[in-house]
Amino acid sequence: MKQLNSYRIYELGAKLHALFSSETGARVADMFSPLSEAQTLLDGFIKGDVIALSTSKSDAVKLLNKIGAIFNRYFIDPATRQLKTESGEDRIDTHELAMLRTLVEKFEHALAAELNRAPTYVAGKRGIYSTYDLAENAEEIFSDSLRTSIPALAQNEFASAGRALAYGLGTAAVMHTLRAVEIMLRGYFEVFAGSAPAKTERNYSAYVKKLAVMAEEEDRAARPDKRVVQMLAQIKDHYRNPLVTADVVLSIDEATQLFGMASAIISLMAEAVASQRRPAAGSTAPVAAVSEDDALYDFRMKEAG
Repeated sequence: MKQLNSYRIYELGAKLHALFSSETGARVADMFSPLSEAQTLLDGFIKGDVIALSTSKSDAVKLLNKIGAIFNRYFIDPATRQLKTESGEDRIDTHELAMLRTLVEKFEHALAAELNRAPTYVAGKRGIYSTYDLAENAEEIFSDSLRTSIPALAQNEFASAGRALAYGLGTAAVMHTLRAVEIMLRGYFEVFAGSAPAKTERNYSAYVKKLAVMAEEEDRAARPDKRVVQMLAQIKDHYRNPLVTADVVLSIDEATQLFGMASAIISLMAEAVASQRRPAAGSTAPVAAVSEDDALYDFRMKEAG
């Protein structure tokens, strides 16, 4: 997926019509820029730099070939193949201009028909989040310093949640957001437990229960934040557990609320992870790396209780 720069379509039309501008009057000396600019833009469209042309591509190629032929005839020396300078009042042959205009019109009609069916949509703003930031930069809601403590897989899931939110897919946005929270939760759990849990115990509910116990142990050197544990429990009860039922559909408003809540809880967990993994003053101990098992991490809906 890439962002469509719709202005380039307008720009192409402007450059093509500039070939017939009354200001140039088809004087050869004035046609260098209009021909070269139209040629460059059209070539980019054909190569898919703006959109991937389909039904209008053949007409675009014919038009580009004609523009190239006119440019070569008047501005390229056939003997040396070098650029030559035209001056005076010489004008482009009117017959060639008529053929060029016909090809421009054919391409415009073909492009209009194709764009009328093109999968382009406008997605509205979601709460305080802009469409562009949701679709392209959702993970940047976390500061640079925090992102070093957030697993890449969690950031990818959060970015996917942002895109789903931008396109109005509430349930999908919630699923990706929950995956991001749970992946971060595993790292948060490990810094307090001291080791990774057994594979059979790697699920959201088990993490929250054990973190709640550790938060109450007064003899621990470092304890989980009770506020974090409470927020994780709320997310489990209000968002995660209901998704066990296949017919549950979450609204875009619910997804937006969870998105904001998840960004806060992930940030709090990342801060704790960074603090616990930070080497003591004068120590050269490396920061613990994220386990390679994260690449295979699964969202266990069947263990959501």
